[in-house]
Amino acid sequence: MDINDLFGSMPLLILLGIVALVVLILLSKMFVNVGGREIAIKERRYLGAKMPPGRVVATEGEVGIQADVLKPGLHFLLWPLESVVRKVPLIEVGAEELGIIEAVDGEPMPPGRIFAPDRAENAHNNFQDPIAFIKQGGVKGIQLRTLPPGLWPIHPYLFRVSVAKATVIPPGKVGVVTAADGDQLDAGRLHGKAISNHRNYQDAEQFIASGGQKGPQVEILTPGTYRILTQSISIEDGTETKHGLFFVRHYDATIINENQIGLVEALDGAPLDPRDYVATPVQGHDNFQDCNEFITGGGQRGPQKDILLPGTYYINPLVFKVIPESAKEVKPGEVAVIVSNIGKDPGEEVRKVMAAKVRERMEREEQEHVEQAAARLDKLGDENRNVAEIQEDLMSGDPADRRLDEGAHEAYVVPEGYRGIQETVVGPGRYYVNTLAITPIVIPTTNQTVEWTAGEVNQSFNPFEVISKDGFTMQLEVRVVFRVKPEDAPFMVAKIGSIDKLIQNVMHPLIDSIFRNQASESSAMAYLQNRHEEQERAEARVRAHLLKYHVDVVNVLICHIHLPAELMKTQTEKILAEQRQNMYDAQREAEEKRIQLARISAQADNQKDLMAATVGVDIAGKRSEQRKAEADGEAHYILATGKAEAEKVRLMGEAQGVAYHEQVNALGAQGVALVETLRVIGEKGVRITPDVMATGSNGDGAGGGLGTLLLLNLFRDRLPNGGGENGGKPTGGNGDGNGAK
Repeated sequence: MDINDLFGSMPLLILLGIVALVVLILLSKMFVNVGGREIAIKERRYLGAKMPPGRVVATEGEVGIQADVLKPGLHFLLWPLESVVRKVPLIEVGAEELGIIEAVDGEPMPPGRIFAPDRAENAHNNFQDPIAFIKQGGVKGIQLRTLPPGLWPIHPYLFRVSVAKATVIPPGKVGVVTAADGDQLDAGRLHGKAISNHRNYQDAEQFIASGGQKGPQVEILTPGTYRILTQSISIEDGTETKHGLFFVRHYDATIINENQIGLVEALDGAPLDPRDYVATPVQGHDNFQDCNEFITGGGQRGPQKDILLPGTYYINPLVFKVIPESAKEVKPGEVAVIVSNIGKDPGEEVRKVMAAKVRERMEREEQEHVEQAAARLDKLGDENRNVAEIQEDLMSGDPADRRLDEGAHEAYVVPEGYRGIQETVVGPGRYYVNTLAITPIVIPTTNQTVEWTAGEVNQSFNPFEVISKDGFTMQLEVRVVFRVKPEDAPFMVAKIGSIDKLIQNVMHPLIDSIFRNQASESSAMAYLQNRHEEQERAEARVRAHLLKYHVDVVNVLICHIHLPAELMKTQTEKILAEQRQNMYDAQREAEEKRIQLARISAQADNQKDLMAATVGVDIAGKRSEQRKAEADGEAHYILATGKAEAEKVRLMGEAQGVAYHEQVNALGAQGVALVETLRVIGEKGVRITPDVMATGSNGDGAGGGLGTLLLLNLFRDRLPNGGGENGGKPTGGNGDGNGAK
């Protein structure tokens, strides 16, 4: 082809090109390829009906944005009557998400509603068929139906889609749901009633259609993931919009630890009977986890009788208030008195029976105590009072003691099943009890001690300052040991309330009064010396009084009596003096005993001799008696003989006297003497011739005389050895020239 031919065909080529271009443009307008993850929005501008007022998308050939969308694939359009306005990506809802739909076109919202009911139901196939939504009466506004996870070709001009996170309730939590729409709450109710088949609020349509109520719901969400129409925020053209039918708030699950209980108070339900302290229990509420069962079963507001044992519970905290409390433990040596707030009203008849029973028992115990105390006090030797008077004194009591009794109010003790203080006590152990329904009062039954002392001890008061009868101030330290018998514990609680109240309000003022009164009746030293008697008297009075409070007194002890220093000094000096005297007496007694011991030892050592001597004494006594008898006989004999001899001698003497008188008259006195001397010499054979003859002259030439010679012989017989060394024969001269012959 030459150049001319080439240039000659140019118009044809251009024309063909233009035609091809036009065809391509037409084809591009008439055929639309929609990608796999997008949709195309159509618009009709010509040859169609006008949309009704208020409508946003067109249907059935109306002019405007078409409700029908082009889904992924190749589509033919009646261009230029229809055209693609835009292509938008598919709505993607993740595994833990949901799509909240707001329709910008459709029927008006029913009055009083916030969320649009799904009148088209399943006809619109999860909003994928906008025409069906419009034609089936879809309602404008936020839809109750949500989009589950997946890819959704949703018309962006008809529906606004906000993707929200699914509601996740973590372990150990509960979800409390509040509905923003629904029917009004029933009169007097605080929470919306339970609705069936709403699938844990995931089917909002069912919730509304079945009469779900606006406000807090009784049903809760347990741990898990839920696609609930919860509140979300979408921003369109700078405007923030909140969506959601339900608002879910997380609360901790109720956990009751070991050795605890859960006390439950219902905040909703039927009104509580004003006469009841706790609600009547209902069945089937599964430890208050099924609020609907509790409400429909007639559960009442207020404290509940049922309790929660250790464990984890998923309970609606807006319906039930749970108060953890420690389990009650009664230790060995204790009992628990049960005060029941539930049960039948005991009534006047039951009260009278129990009062009579208590009165009879108290009278018997008081009489036994008075008799025992009177007997013990009588043994102390009170000479001025007999047992009957002591009994009368104990029964009448002190006026101050009676005032204490008058101030004590005794509640009623009732049998099991009645409301009030239970007659039966609970022994040692661990108990899970509802302290709202029953109140356990732990009472020790072992010996309890209260002291009035200056020392640091439990349950103690300051020592008593009392004044004696003689005006001295004494300080008394006292200890009281008491106990409450298990069978008496309910009555003690009914009388005074507790051990602490007993000590503070009864024992302390009572014992103070008793010891002050007794001290004022005695002198200080007498009180000290009669400590045992005073202690016994005080114990008897305390025991008699506390019996009225069902308390058994073990003993009352006066530990110390502190007297004034000056009185103690005087008494000490007196006692020391007495002790010294006692020491001296003891020493003297010891010495006497030592002497006695020595005597006894000596007697023991000489027992044989002593016995021999004793026998000898007995023999001598017998001999003495013998000799005495002999002597008596001899004396009698001598006496008789002597009397005879004396009479004889008297007669002979009288005769001899007469003879001597006659001789004297005849011979003279010297002659008679010489005759008698010679007669004696003759009778006795006396030598009258001496071995040595000493003579001398008296100057007149006469010899010494016969008398002198006789005397010399007599003297020689009585001298030892018969005289001198020479046999009594003196020699030598007499110095006058006369020698011995």
